[in-house]
Amino acid sequence: MKSYLREPLLHFVLLGLALFLGDALWERWQVKTAYTIHVSSEDMQRQASLFATENRREPNDEDLQSLLFAHVEEQVLMREARRIGLDTDDAIIRRRLAQKMRFMIHDVGDIDLPSEAVFQAWFEQNKSKFVQPETRDFEHIFFSPQIRDTAIETDALSVLAQGISEDWKSLGDPFIMARRFKTVSQAGVIKDFGRDFARDVFTLPAGEWSGPIRSALGLHLVRVTDSVPRNIPQLNEVREEAEALWMDMASRKDNNERLNQLIDKYNIVIDE
Repeated sequence: MKSYLREPLLHFVLLGLALFLGDALWERWQVKTAYTIHVSSEDMQRQASLFATENRREPNDEDLQSLLFAHVEEQVLMREARRIGLDTDDAIIRRRLAQKMRFMIHDVGDIDLPSEAVFQAWFEQNKSKFVQPETRDFEHIFFSPQIRDTAIETDALSVLAQGISEDWKSLGDPFIMARRFKTVSQAGVIKDFGRDFARDVFTLPAGEWSGPIRSALGLHLVRVTDSVPRNIPQLNEVREEAEALWMDMASRKDNNERLNQLIDKYNIVIDE
């Protein structure tokens, strides 16, 4: 009997049976695990918190039942999709995973401000970002080419020649935008009226009606009521904005460095 137990063939058969049994048990456990959905109290608390944030109230029992069903439904659909390979080479999934990884990279550590000397030197190099452009306050009387046709310029000159009273808002034609503009930059005027009109407005003297000036919309008589010259501020005047910009730029630089460190771990092969 003892000699029989020492037979290598028996050892081989027993080892094979053990491996087969172990593999069967492992596969059974894997299947059982794959078809088991465990909903923890933390899962439900997270779902309830999301519900409260989105609906601005705490969920009741019926809501919790719906949340539980939705969570189980999501888990089942996700696992079945993985089982048949729907997650393979899916552009939307790839982008979502990359987005989540990017958020993780961006969410690492806080950025501290540098010393005052370094910050001052940075501000001097980036002062152009804080320049406050020249602005104008102006009023205008509008003359529509659709209403007046070829008489538009004659009508505008006639109104200007007769003298414009304080009741100037009743003159001219209806205008879709405002008749009075406050603290607008040349870029803002270009956006609403066009480049030629903006150039002319920023050369007019203040306090008197001038024109007519042509815009992309028609003709205008214009009175500049105030002007503020271009200002290059000192650091103490825009410290809050400067600190916010420095933090943003430093954070972007830090994030790019982290991303490049991840990229450097990979060997990039590009087919011609």
